[in-house]
Amino acid sequence: MRFEDQVARLGDLAQPLSHNELRVIANLESESLKIFWQAWRQFPGERRVEILRDIDALGEDNVDLDFRPVFRACLGDGDPDVRAAAVAGLWEDESELTMDRLIRLIRDESGKVRAAAAIALASFAQRSELGELTPAATQRVYGALLSTATDPEQPLDVRRRAVEGLGYFANSKEAQAEIGRAYAHPELVMRESAILAMGRSMRPTWIPSIERELKNVSPAMRYEAARAVGELGEDGRPLLASLLPLVDDEDGEISMTAIWSLGQVGGPNAKRILQSLARSKDEARRTAANAALEELSIAE
Repeated sequence: MRFEDQVARLGDLAQPLSHNELRVIANLESESLKIFWQAWRQFPGERRVEILRDIDALGEDNVDLDFRPVFRACLGDGDPDVRAAAVAGLWEDESELTMDRLIRLIRDESGKVRAAAAIALASFAQRSELGELTPAATQRVYGALLSTATDPEQPLDVRRRAVEGLGYFANSKEAQAEIGRAYAHPELVMRESAILAMGRSMRPTWIPSIERELKNVSPAMRYEAARAVGELGEDGRPLLASLLPLVDDEDGEISMTAIWSLGQVGGPNAKRILQSLARSKDEARRTAANAALEELSIAE
């Protein structure tokens, strides 16, 4: 079957998508990408989103399949749901060209796309912290996140995602001040993002705030606080006593996150707790504890 026909078949709603057929749009070069794009624009919107989500999962399980050319092309799709799915699919793309496209998408007409772009830019902020970005690229991503977080014209969900990315700029007074303002915000979701950013900052000054939220009545806030403890790494050890009750939280996601954090924090006490959890009758807790112990042994 010709490449054109293989691609066209993907758009047929009567045909269920298969991973075998989706492989045809991996590793596309410029000419094949043009053929793909001509057919793609004729596909129904819901099918395009379905394809992007499927190839995202397929690419994660198969490192030899590179779908980045497709995701990059779809950043220019006319459907905001498709653009947002394309942004999500580029989570492993480390090129500065992609970073700059994401920065431009923060001004997209769709709030959903803007929020997705802000989330994706956090990975570039993290790379900056690790010294993997040039100073010029660092300044661009920092400037984009800071201006977005402080822009009253941006939707709340976009601003909160920008605050989360600012967490990686631990040495920026402006970024840390904005995280503090977000924590004082009247909307709970903004305060949740502030706690996540505090963990990413790994600054001891935020430890009392994180500890306070481990006891919050809001499950979402407890989850973010538990996650923030893990982000603190060894600096989170003073919070072990406050984190421990969340291992048995009635919310499964909180419980699993608390166990993950124990593995990130490390130390004799955390290790002893994890070894006990690894013998739990609860399969989910047992599995999570073993995974955390494995990470802990690698770190050691």
